[in-house]
Amino acid sequence: MSERRLLIDNDAFVLLAGASFLEEAITAAGFTMAEARRLKSLEFMLRKGARAFQKYPAEVISRSLEMCARVAPLDEVPNLATRAAFEKVCGVDEGEAVLYGVLAEHGFHFLASNDKTAMRAVAGDSRLAAIRGRVAGRVVCMEWLAGRLIKTHGAALTAQRFAQLVALDKRLGAILSPANSGRPEDCLPAAESFLNGLHRDLGMDFLFTL
Repeated sequence: MSERRLLIDNDAFVLLAGASFLEEAITAAGFTMAEARRLKSLEFMLRKGARAFQKYPAEVISRSLEMCARVAPLDEVPNLATRAAFEKVCGVDEGEAVLYGVLAEHGFHFLASNDKTAMRAVAGDSRLAAIRGRVAGRVVCMEWLAGRLIKTHGAALTAQRFAQLVALDKRLGAILSPANSGRPEDCLPAAESFLNGLHRDLGMDFLFTL
């Protein structure tokens, strides 16, 4: 039997680690830290100051590097046939192709992702129909995780921990902004509204839900 794993893409990893919520989010998805996996290249990219991470404050990078030491890198790569399926598909970069490819090959793996471009490509490109069929229901989006964190920790604490990051992620900012304007009760409905929008865009079966 294939081992259970929660794969985490770079964007989701840095947002959650930067807010000191990574372990809580992994738990919310039903996994342990030992079962989580990140892309092997993430630590190097953070240390190098790769362009994708230059927007983040130094404290966020530091917390992300600390969590890289606690979350094992993904050693697997998809087989040649799976990799070939992604070659001419726009919207799925190399890292996301590895994650979705491994996800497709292992029925007990899940993927935590904040890459909406890759989600839409995998969910909607006819050339990835077979991949979509194998990964549907096992993609955990940030909107779902944000809702779970709000339910568990409250809107005020969740907004406080994400304070350095909401300006860098429009959806997250929209979900948590009511907590900073005296309407914390509106945060959870906002998360659910964005999640419902993704269901309409991607298909009701694509994202993980409880």
